[in-house]
Amino acid sequence: MNRWVLRTAVLLAFAAAPAYADVELYATIYKDKDVTITENINITKDIEIDVTVDVDVLSSAEADAYINQVNENNEACENCAEKSDTIVDSALGNQGITTINQSAGNNNNQGSSIAVAVDARVGQDGGADGEDGFGHAQAHAEQDNQFNLIEAVNLIFRDALIDSSINGNLGIVHVNQATGNNNNQANGLAIGVALVGQGVALAEADLGQVNCNNQVYESDSGGGDFGINKTATIVDSVNGNQGVIGVNQTAGNMANQANIVAIAAAQ
Repeated sequence: MNRWVLRTAVLLAFAAAPAYADVELYATIYKDKDVTITENINITKDIEIDVTVDVDVLSSAEADAYINQVNENNEACENCAEKSDTIVDSALGNQGITTINQSAGNNNNQGSSIAVAVDARVGQDGGADGEDGFGHAQAHAEQDNQFNLIEAVNLIFRDALIDSSINGNLGIVHVNQATGNNNNQANGLAIGVALVGQGVALAEADLGQVNCNNQVYESDSGGGDFGINKTATIVDSVNGNQGVIGVNQTAGNMANQANIVAIAAAQ
């Protein structure tokens, strides 16, 4: 056998043999992920209340209490005008109707509106004459506070305090207290009572308040770190009362505050 043939046979023998290898692979993968979440929530509520009274009544008790307070285009410019409103050991043990309005500020509207109607007809035998009655009470308040300007400098404090007051009263108590400026405060009460036969009672109370386009600038004239310390405090007060109690208190500016109550009753 010549050398060429022997070399070819050896190469063919190696070419037919299997080959083995171990491989280790390391890889670094960078991945960017954008997540977009879209959530749409729509809540729609339509409420309609229709009240139909179909009853023949001989008489009725109708009570309407209306309040309309408007505070617009007013300007209060104050310098070193600290204010303090204080009610201490007051409005205690009263019976009937008690109203208090107190204000050390400027351009404040404060009011109390009370309307009471009673249908209590009596027949010849000393009792109710057996005919039906209608008791209706409606209380409404509208408060607008718009386009007012407050400019105050060098004020250290403005305080409103009710201490140990408005306790142990029987009946109706309305209190308004304000040390700020351009505030609307009101208490409204309407009572309609029919004490006749099988009567019908209907009570309505509504409140509308608007507060917009107002500006308040309160600080010291030098632009320092201190401003105005305002406190509105009620301590040991409005306890042990029976009846209808309404209290409004503010040490700020351009607040709308109201307590509106309508009561209707039928036997």
